[in-house]
Amino acid sequence: MNIDEIFAEIDRLYSEHEIEKVEEYMLDRLGEAARQNDENVMIQLLNELIGHYRETGDFDRMVTFAGKLLDILENSSLKGSMAHATSLLNVANAYRACGMLRESNTLYQQVKSYYDENVSPDSMLYASLLNNMSLLFQEMGDHESAADCLERALGISLLHDECRIEQATTYTNLATTLIKLDRYDEAEIHLEKAFELFEKDDDPDYHYSAALSAMAEIKYHRKDYAGAAEYYQKALDRIELSVGRSKAYEITKQNLDAVLEKMESEGPRTGLELSRMFYEEFGRQMIHEKFPEYEDRIAAGLVGEGSECFGFDDEISTDHDFGPGFCIWLTKKDYKKIGKKMQKEYDKLPKEYRGFRRLETKNAGKRVGVFRIDKFYENLLGIKGVPEDATTWLGIEDERFAHAVNGEVFEDGPGVFSAVRNELLKYYPDNVWRRKIARCASLMSQTGQYNYPRMLQRGDIVTATVCRAEFIKQTMQMLYFLNKQYAPYYKWMYRGLSKLPGTERIANELDMLAKSAPEEGLAQDFVKSICREVLQMLRDLDLTKGDYDYLDHHAMQIVFGKDSDKATSENAPSKKEILIDKLIDLEWKAFDKVINEGGRAGCQDDHKTFYIMRKSQYMLWSREMLESFIADFEDANSHGWNLITEKYGRMEESTAPEEYEKIKDQLPPVSDEKKKIIEAIVGIQVKMMEEFATQYPKASCETRSIHTSEDTPVNTSYETYLRGELSTYSDNTLMLYGRFVAEYANAGRNIAFETIGNSAILYGYSSLEDMESKL
Repeated sequence: MNIDEIFAEIDRLYSEHEIEKVEEYMLDRLGEAARQNDENVMIQLLNELIGHYRETGDFDRMVTFAGKLLDILENSSLKGSMAHATSLLNVANAYRACGMLRESNTLYQQVKSYYDENVSPDSMLYASLLNNMSLLFQEMGDHESAADCLERALGISLLHDECRIEQATTYTNLATTLIKLDRYDEAEIHLEKAFELFEKDDDPDYHYSAALSAMAEIKYHRKDYAGAAEYYQKALDRIELSVGRSKAYEITKQNLDAVLEKMESEGPRTGLELSRMFYEEFGRQMIHEKFPEYEDRIAAGLVGEGSECFGFDDEISTDHDFGPGFCIWLTKKDYKKIGKKMQKEYDKLPKEYRGFRRLETKNAGKRVGVFRIDKFYENLLGIKGVPEDATTWLGIEDERFAHAVNGEVFEDGPGVFSAVRNELLKYYPDNVWRRKIARCASLMSQTGQYNYPRMLQRGDIVTATVCRAEFIKQTMQMLYFLNKQYAPYYKWMYRGLSKLPGTERIANELDMLAKSAPEEGLAQDFVKSICREVLQMLRDLDLTKGDYDYLDHHAMQIVFGKDSDKATSENAPSKKEILIDKLIDLEWKAFDKVINEGGRAGCQDDHKTFYIMRKSQYMLWSREMLESFIADFEDANSHGWNLITEKYGRMEESTAPEEYEKIKDQLPPVSDEKKKIIEAIVGIQVKMMEEFATQYPKASCETRSIHTSEDTPVNTSYETYLRGELSTYSDNTLMLYGRFVAEYANAGRNIAFETIGNSAILYGYSSLEDMESKL
């Protein structure tokens, strides 16, 4: 007998769901093998029959054939082999399924002893044994031991990419065990992973039904009875398709009936439950009676605008655009044939259901009824399906995507509606996601870290309050981005944070920030704390590596990532830009460590202004100049010397002479020749600054005073600042800088014009003239 041909026929019968013919075929082949005394075929067919009876719940026959298999094995030449151990494992599983736990455990231990001596601990055979032993522990009520076995099995299976179904089954078994330990959140995460693996097949494995049932149990525990009913129904359909109306089918049907009874006794708790109940009671029947030939071609559910689609509805929500109703989605072809007829039948359904009457407003538009699939998505997104390029993704507001993937699809025979939905649920492409996060980080910086404290300093409480509100909104948006969830309409953003893992602390801080008076220092402390926590989340996701607090400075790294090949040739940072950022980073870290007489200066926490001021200057420098000054900083750092502290110390010669006398001997000496070069450079640049002040008086008022003669303990002039900075340059950097200034002067160019012009652009003005006109 050819065992391969036999199993090929068994597989065919299963794949074509001819379950009733499987047993008959195997028994016929078993009898034929017995007459021929073909021990190998008998053992394999008995193993297959035992598994079949286990899945169909025919435990009496299962135990009978398990006994026959053990008898054959006892006197077989296979005793002590891998084939023998595999058969023992199959019988152990059978005994476990029918409650013969002691006998099952005995066989498991025999298999384990064989595996300990003959099987690698990373083998999938070991994972399978651990999986099955966990089920025995579950039957014995020892769920902690079961979870331990499954976690070990999962660790093994994840080493084998080819074992996708085994991974999915282990995720399912682990979730089922965690449910018994009341660890529902962890269980749900494992089930989502199982679904993803199972659903890669058009016809998912039988164990998919177990995952569906487990998710139904989680929904029931959370009192989401409509969700529980949905998953139990899906599990029923999968079981019937795989093994027919077996004992597992009966148990699942009992669970579904219990959920439906619970829903009936308690009534709908949410608009989504009301919608599903209304559909189950009236919609399904209407479709079956009026459009039977289209029954398998229809998608139905509740998706779109409205608080009930997000599960956020409450008593206040019932006063408008609320009540019994559901959506029916048809393909373009089917809508053309029956769309209007079906809408007429839909309109005949009861207007009041379980004490709720649907109230609609004209401005809300059509939210329930019969829709053409592509038109439904076009109404929500502005396009008829999934965006095809980054520009389109970026051009659609997050809330519109949220409307397209919220709610629930009760059923979708053809899968056309869900295909679009599932693609959208995969979230933004990586490059779009990064750009949205970078923009959000910049806006958090602009509103919370930069403008909020500045408006408070100016006493402009109204604008400060606007900044705070926008910061709160952008922070919530950021949390949705980092959790890869589309943010809903602004009025539901905070409510929705409760569904995002790892956001509770920031959500509480946002609440306290909103309640605090703008002028209180506590409000600014909340802003700083929130930004630090968001930055840590960015690091945890490997979106940035920087350690500076100012979020805007991380934007470029967020967009392009740590790998330069993620940046396109058009927008990748140039070598010079990289050098500028490196130099500014070195300066900022040194500036952060400067200790002032009166305590930490406010500008030491204003990274945005610092960055713009320094970048505006360095944009004019050559790569050679940048590299030389970077080398100066790195050399100073290696010797424990802070060049920024030195710069401010040298400025005190004019701004605070008495303090300067105390520290001047600690500063590195500057030769007379070097001083002459410095004074020559200072003289040229002061004249350039004077010229700038004449032509742009308003912009000039926003900069330092020009002359050293204007210095005070709290005011450092442009001339003094420049002299102090040049004194920290190495001989090589000073030489390069001197040439740079001379070249500008000889060409009739003005460094002040170009530097402050760069600042204007970086601050968002179109030009220096634009800034001057708006100051």
